[in-house]
Amino acid sequence: MRALITATFDEASKARLGRHMEVVHEDWKVRQSIYFDGALFAERIQQVGADVLIVEADLVHAEVLDRCTLTMIGCCRGDPVNVDLALATRKGIPVFHTPGRNADAVADLTLGFMIMLARFLGQIQDVFRPGSDRFTGAGDYLKMYTRFTGMELGGRTVGLVGLGAVGREVAARLLAFKARVVAYDPYVTDPPPGVELRALDDLLRESDFVSLHAPVTPETQNLVSRERLALMKPSAYFVNTARAALTDEDALFEMLQSGRIAGAALDVLAEEPLQPGNRFLGLPNAIVTPHIGGATVDVTRHQSEIVVDAMERWLRGERPRWIANPDVLERRS
Repeated sequence: MRALITATFDEASKARLGRHMEVVHEDWKVRQSIYFDGALFAERIQQVGADVLIVEADLVHAEVLDRCTLTMIGCCRGDPVNVDLALATRKGIPVFHTPGRNADAVADLTLGFMIMLARFLGQIQDVFRPGSDRFTGAGDYLKMYTRFTGMELGGRTVGLVGLGAVGREVAARLLAFKARVVAYDPYVTDPPPGVELRALDDLLRESDFVSLHAPVTPETQNLVSRERLALMKPSAYFVNTARAALTDEDALFEMLQSGRIAGAALDVLAEEPLQPGNRFLGLPNAIVTPHIGGATVDVTRHQSEIVVDAMERWLRGERPRWIANPDVLERRS
């Protein structure tokens, strides 16, 4: 067996996989390109002679699946949207994916955002940048001290929209900060201890912080609409580390600009990658980052370990923990 890995992959996991097969690693970040051309990707797989494929963003559709003889596919994503699951299933190829690979990383960033908003950390930095006014007396200092008097997370109500892998990790961190955590997720009936379920509109009305952690589906597209954003308290903060399509971005911008919402922290935007002229960057009450929620070295380790564990289980004849097309298990038995 020979594996072609185009995902970013941990060296220890690569060595572990190497005990079962030959490994060729061509990291897409090193290559600085993604295989959107199926014919080109199929050609490279054939050149390598790979029958095992591990990808992150490359497209694995009919051109690849029909031209290459693959026995396993690993996809280093929570949702393997770049793989034609239906065709892989018909061909009997298991597709292993990595739910929760970045849950801790995104949860950490989410908490960091909330603390920055609660304590005005971004705005305080701006006060002391070159060209800013200097303090000439106690009055100036006290004015700044009063302006940037923030709040603690403890005792505040934080509303989580979505209680999947990331949402649960955010909840666990918030509870450690002594926050009150409420959540909206129509697919959850048994929330973690300390988390209260709420209807979405009630959550928006109650919360001091609202944080989005849902996938984009037809039912969640524009879930937090203009009308729902208007339900938030003027003193509340909005955090989105999930997907921009979950909310009305134009309405959010207008409400931040007018002070109708106290502030926001956004790791996702309708237009990506983030560019210097983005309108949210001009708002003093907005924190904006370029979709870096999963950008930690630990995420690479997590996704690598999950995929290799799944492949080892498959090779032993066991059921992998994370398989995106479980129907292939029936064929195998």
